[in-house]
Amino acid sequence: MQKQKIKIVLDDDKIKKVLKIKDVIKVVEEGFKKKGLGLVNLPPKLGPKLDTLGAFADSMTVSVFTNGGGRAYPHLQIFGVKWLSAYTSNLKKRLPYLNSVIVLNEPECGMPIAVLSGNWITAIRTAGVSAVCAKYLAPKKKELTVGMFGLGVQAYVHVLAFKSIFKNVKFILYNHDSKLLSDFLRKFPKERFKVTKDFHEVVKNSDVILSATTFPPKIAPYIFSRDLKNDVLILPLEYGTRIDPGLYKKLDEIYTDDIPQYELKSKFRNYFPQNKPKIKKEIGEIIAKNYKRGNKPKKILVFNLGIALFDILTAKEFLNRLQS
Repeated sequence: MQKQKIKIVLDDDKIKKVLKIKDVIKVVEEGFKKKGLGLVNLPPKLGPKLDTLGAFADSMTVSVFTNGGGRAYPHLQIFGVKWLSAYTSNLKKRLPYLNSVIVLNEPECGMPIAVLSGNWITAIRTAGVSAVCAKYLAPKKKELTVGMFGLGVQAYVHVLAFKSIFKNVKFILYNHDSKLLSDFLRKFPKERFKVTKDFHEVVKNSDVILSATTFPPKIAPYIFSRDLKNDVLILPLEYGTRIDPGLYKKLDEIYTDDIPQYELKSKFRNYFPQNKPKIKKEIGEIIAKNYKRGNKPKKILVFNLGIALFDILTAKEFLNRLQS
């Protein structure tokens, strides 16, 4: 194999111009199927201890395999790593809360082929994950209302993602900061958002509930079982920190993107309560089996903990489109 020149792209604006949300959603859905078919090796993410309150760092690795090509066994498609840090204190400094770098390796000789900024890739793949979950698990209605906690980058890209998969969708926002709200609304001049300072009202009026805030130092719920509709999908991005512990026993179905990672992270009491729910199925399993939700009302929750699979596949999609 001829040695490849390593592609280095550390400018998120360049990555934004290449990656489109519809393409990322397609890549994420295929990634879920691969995981459900056992074609992904994904060690739980681990990181060192930091001395800053509200900060953490993780090393996220993955190898992705594929069937086909006349081979009797799955063969390696790509592997890579994302190195991530998160500092809540960055928000006051007008710096990104999350910062990351992604390294991709080719499968034949293990040579690194790309070093990419992971910030926009992380944001857009996270929204892609939520969109795929909503495609399979959201209530079947002519018009959906999505309630959103958080007014940052994740909220922004999730609006794009939900609008790309649902013909009729409206949004209700929790106003926890008037300045952030004004900045957010300016990004969508044609969108008519409903806004409230009552987080109970957000939950009561939502068919899909997205929680996309920073991680609080301890469990600080916005989402309570008494406020839920009978037919609802809950998508928290901050593990169990925004979920009232009493809600779990009221659910009909609960999933995660990766059970080993859930079992590791759920040991931390600042992320999950003592009565953490037992999860027996991953989203990839049900997507690989073409899950059909049906019209029966269900209360469903998905803990997408953020896995390197979608970072690496989205980074590969960026590289493919850049080269073509």
